[in-house]
Amino acid sequence: MAGYVLACVAFALVLVAFVFTPAELVSTGAGSGRFSMAGFQLLASFIQVLIFAAPLAFFAAAMAEWRGINEWIYYALVGLLIAGVGFLAQYVSELQGAPTIVNNYAFTAFMTGGFAAGMVYWLVAGRSAAERRRAAEAEAAAQSAAAKAAAASRRAPGPVT
Repeated sequence: MAGYVLACVAFALVLVAFVFTPAELVSTGAGSGRFSMAGFQLLASFIQVLIFAAPLAFFAAAMAEWRGINEWIYYALVGLLIAGVGFLAQYVSELQGAPTIVNNYAFTAFMTGGFAAGMVYWLVAGRSAAERRRAAEAEAAAQSAAAKAAAASRRAPGPVT
């Protein structure tokens, strides 16, 4: 869960960095108003991403845990895929005749955010997916061996008379 939350924060940070560039925020003319606007945008983006990406992210995480996938490329591609779906959802929900989100800058922001989110998830939770699966398999094998040994000891032949 922590990996997912931090991945959503990373995505929101990237989107905010595309809107409020770091150079713009540290410039002498930027007042506290810009920082508060950036903070509000960060919070709003984080909540939106947290809610929207949950079904796809939990499915991808469950698949990775089940299959023991711990390669960074999987998580980066999943992040890009979820960001692409989010970009398309924004496009589809636009009103006819209103300004559109379809431009290279917005697309780059979404894709960069998706890549960053995938990498953050991999760093926090994804790297150990295969280790957790191996540990669970080893524990199951140990329990199975113990059960077989117990069953064999109960079936041991008694003295022959």
